[in-house]
Amino acid sequence: MNSLRAFEAAARHSSFAKAASELNVSHSVVSQHVKKLELWFGTELFMRLGNRVELSGDGRALLPQVASGLQTLRDGCNSLLRKTQSGTLVVSAEPALASLWLRKRATEFCKLFPRIEIDLRPAWTPDRLGDENADMLIHFETRMPSSGVERQGLFPIDGYPACTPKFRDKLLSDDLRIDWDSVPLVHDNGREIWHKWYAAYQPESSGWQQGRVYSDLSLAIDAAVDGEGIVLADDILCQREIESGALVRLDPQAVRCVWYQIALPKGGLKAPVSETLKQWLLDQALPHRNN
Repeated sequence: MNSLRAFEAAARHSSFAKAASELNVSHSVVSQHVKKLELWFGTELFMRLGNRVELSGDGRALLPQVASGLQTLRDGCNSLLRKTQSGTLVVSAEPALASLWLRKRATEFCKLFPRIEIDLRPAWTPDRLGDENADMLIHFETRMPSSGVERQGLFPIDGYPACTPKFRDKLLSDDLRIDWDSVPLVHDNGREIWHKWYAAYQPESSGWQQGRVYSDLSLAIDAAVDGEGIVLADDILCQREIESGALVRLDPQAVRCVWYQIALPKGGLKAPVSETLKQWLLDQALPHRNN
């Protein structure tokens, strides 16, 4: 079963490395699982092309059946889990993620699993795991505990300059160019991310030192929507503002801001329902990890 899961993930990503990241194992483990399948079937399932892999003819024939079978198993297990699993999960999450992405999905999860309750606790510093503390952490990878936990990537945040349409029209000069030395910026939790963007795309400018700093991304987004300046927005946490047109992309160039991770206690200390929530959230975040 593990070999089939590894094959399906590698086929979907066209990459052993991305499959390994999704399954939370090493690249070599995925490669070994695929080799076992190839020996068992007596045929190559992938063509190795440097760092990339492509399905062979036999691999393409096998994939739909394996994907369908795995989905049937997941659906069957989830159907039973919805009836049997119960309890309260304490989830400690970074405040902006908790407000802008996780809250809505926690509500959806509880509708699917009505016997499970989620106690969502926003926190700038991740809570301790286990005992009477949090059952799950969802936070910046840089703030996660370094030991005693099992961590898995949720999704990355790639920020690009965005502002209101009215503010954009005021900024653009006659030649449709922006003066990045003097534009008013909106920062969240320090100036580091704007500094990273300027270092990548405007290295000669010190414009990143300007603008007001807010303690939380939610406040920074609200400030940008109110016309205070340009914020580094993204397509996940700022989805509502971008899709509604309240904020528009001012520049196509983006910078990696952060990775969010999920962490559970290592070993047998985790609550059984934690694994169910973790896998459900990873499935919800899968399109963002594949972009």
